[in-house]
Order: sequence, then C-alpha cells, then structure tokens
Amino acid sequence: MYLESGPQHKRTWVYVPGLAGCVAFGPTTEQALANVPAAIRERIAFLRRHGDHPPDPEPIEIDVARHVIERKVLGFGQQVFDSDLAPVSPEEAARQLRWAGWSREELIEAARSQAGPLAARPPGGGRSVAAILSHVAGAEWSYVSSTLGTVPGGSAAIAAIEAAGEAPWAPLAAEREVLMRRLKDMTADELSRAVERNGRPPRTARRMLRRMLEHEWEHVLELRARL
Repeated sequence: MYLESGPQHKRTWVYVPGLAGCVAFGPTTEQALANVPAAIRERIAFLRRHGDHPPDPEPIEIDVARHVIERKVLGFGQQVFDSDLAPVSPEEAARQLRWAGWSREELIEAARSQAGPLAARPPGGGRSVAAILSHVAGAEWSYVSSTLGTVPGGSAAIAAIEAAGEAPWAPLAAEREVLMRRLKDMTADELSRAVERNGRPPRTARRMLRRMLEHEWEHVLELRARL
C-alpha cells in the first residue's frame, strides 16, 4: 500500500498498485487503512463480474510501503511508486485495457442510474454527473499525453462531451475509442521506458495505466454512493 495524507494523518488515500485500479480513502489514516480490505474485495468482485479470475486475496495483510504526508493536493496519486518503474508486458497491458473497458461500462451505468438531470449538482455538494464524466475523460487524456505524447483530437473530444448536455454517451464512446486505439498500439519501447520531465517524477506506461484505472474507479464508486 502507498498512502497520501494531509496534516496529522487526516484525509488519507491508499493506493494498491498490485491490484491496478484499487483505491481506498478515509477521513483519517486509521480509517483509510481499515477500508482497504473491503476495497480489495470490491475490486476483485468487479473483475470477476466481467469474467476475469484474479487470485483469492484472503487473508489480506496490510503492508505500507510508503506514506507521504502533507501534500498540497490529495487524491491525485502524484507519487511514482517503485512498482511504477517496471516495464509492462503486452499481455498485461491488454488485460488492463480490458479492465478499462469494463470500468467505463460501470461508470456509464452508474451515471445513467442517477436521478435528475446530469447537469444538476448533488444536494450535498460536489460535481454534477455531467462534470464527472467530462472530468474522467479529460484526466485520462492527460495521463496518456504526459506519457506517450499528445494524442490528436483530445480537446475536441472533451469539448464534444461537455457540449452534449444530457446525452453525452456517444461523445464519451468516441473519446474512449480514439484513446484506446492509441493505447492498443503502444510499442515495446513505450511499454518499458520512463519519460523524464525536467527533474519531476518520471512517467511510465505502468503508472499511466494505474492512474487511468484508479481515477475512473474512484468516480464509479462516488456515483454509486449517491444512489
């Protein structure tokens, strides 16, 4: 587990890179760690719903590899984990891209299940459903572009989603199709190299895929919690 916390160990995010896309969070470090086993089980249940067969996680043991405290921006997974530097095999990349497809299906299902207009903000505050959908799409283009270089059409794709109002489903599908086409064409060099960024943490294919999966899954869980 890799942790990000605010001051005094409050408001903590937990990342589980060994199970790509798995995240947990809580108002304190203690509560966030207590939420980890359920988050792992929920992520594995998601994979099994779609026909993947990850190993049984039981018993779950918590091992904190790194804990970063007092970051200015929490929940963005800005760290580069040791495991992020490992190359990704074509088979592993293909598997995680399948996971991304399933995650998008569940995001859309959760969005369609919400009551009221997509543009309406929830009573308790936070982004509207429409804003979440465009936010997820924009973030994944950012992850990919920072690692593989600019993918043409990103700005237009996000603008189309934002302009679609209550019917963003076709623009969302078009956005994801273009991005997935680029990801499926990653070369062996792209799957293994680390992109240096003027002294900032390097970007790798493994980190890119991990953040894509984590970020979308966070918002799947957020929308489900509203139902």
